Amino acid sequence: MFGAMVFIPLLFQGVLGASPTESGSFMTPMMLGVVAGAALFGQVLSRTGGHYRLQGIMGLGIMLIGIGVLTQVSEHPTHSFALTGAILMGFGLGTTFPLFTIAVQNAVPFQYMGAATSSTQFFRSVGGSIGLALMGSYMVNRFRTGLSDALPDGTDSVLSTERISQISNNPNALLDPESLDELRNEVAALSDPAFADRVIGGLEAALASAISDVFTVAFFLGLTAFVVVLFLKEIPLRKRGQPVQNQAGEPPRAVAQPGSAGGGD
Repeated sequence: MFGAMVFIPLLFQGVLGASPTESGSFMTPMMLGVVAGAALFGQVLSRTGGHYRLQGIMGLGIMLIGIGVLTQVSEHPTHSFALTGAILMGFGLGTTFPLFTIAVQNAVPFQYMGAATSSTQFFRSVGGSIGLALMGSYMVNRFRTGLSDALPDGTDSVLSTERISQISNNPNALLDPESLDELRNEVAALSDPAFADRVIGGLEAALASAISDVFTVAFFLGLTAFVVVLFLKEIPLRKRGQPVQNQAGEPPRAVAQPGSAGGGD
């Protein structure tokens, strides 16, 4: 989710030329997909007896299809193509929110449920932050590497090495229309408008390729998660008041009902 919220707007603005407002509107269908996936699979989970391993496989499979579409953005850079991948990715991602939370809650004794739930959210947030930082660094690396091949011949005679290095270290400059127009005018003043357009096109192609590489890495990480879920132990969902087996292997204790005389933990 963190990666999608950063790299998909970067794709729409830096490669497809969308404005910040348009980029935000393109994110709306993906986030609605997240909500729809979480709501739908949450209801199915509660009504079908809690087969969260099977639904996790289905949800991650849908997410992998969406990410697979986004890995091809360097070859098919259209709004509809990228939007299709984003919606599929969002829907599949949304399914994981209730599934894995319920799986963790269902696997621990009742008295540890609060700690287990908060730990799930904590590690999810930490993993997302670390993954976003690593993928952002990887994207800048790939952009810098691919820029020399994407720029047309003769660019180094128009732009100084320092200027090219400045661009390669800051792909976010492609998101700012003013900076982009300034660069286009700078190149056009030293050559011609057609060559300036080729330079901008090369920058966008390098950025599209770098974003595609990031989604390729995300695909293999998602594939790893998919394989892990195949081995996820599925425990029948316990119901309110059902005895809970504790971790020490002691006899199960009944979960107290609200307002019952015995209290208990």
